[in-house]
Amino acid sequence: MQYQHLLLLYLSGLMLTLTEGQKTTQIYESAKNKINSTKWSKATTWNGKYRGMWKCNLFVYDVLQEVGATTPKKWGMQILANEWADPNSASVKGTGCYKTVSYSSKQKGDIVAFKRNGSSGHVGIMSTNGNFISALRYKVDSLDVDGFRSGDSFIVSTTVWRYTC
Repeated sequence: MQYQHLLLLYLSGLMLTLTEGQKTTQIYESAKNKINSTKWSKATTWNGKYRGMWKCNLFVYDVLQEVGATTPKKWGMQILANEWADPNSASVKGTGCYKTVSYSSKQKGDIVAFKRNGSSGHVGIMSTNGNFISALRYKVDSLDVDGFRSGDSFIVSTTVWRYTC
């Protein structure tokens, strides 16, 4: 009887892990399908607003919404990139659906966020082969995450969130 209980606990944990993996795969696939889209570019509007503004946070928000993932909000609005970059963010942690993981443990479908001093941060979704997908100046694209980090002297920290619900 005791072993059956342990087996059920093990299988429950395995199911939870599979569910987490399925959702992060959906997040990755949704982001990948938006590569080359201009919907979230700086030059365009998003839902009739935000022309001339960076929209990487809105890209992540829309991807999460599309796959039915819980989206963090602050004051009823989508959170900004620097909020994603805060490993202690009450907005992200308050959803109960995200946990931070080490940068070296990042995997496809994770949210990767870069904190910048004195300006907006940046946020995207981990892809494969060390790349991440994000909304940039002209379109959604896939970039080398290490190259992005080392090429931006204003980045002071990087936070990686994994979806767990």
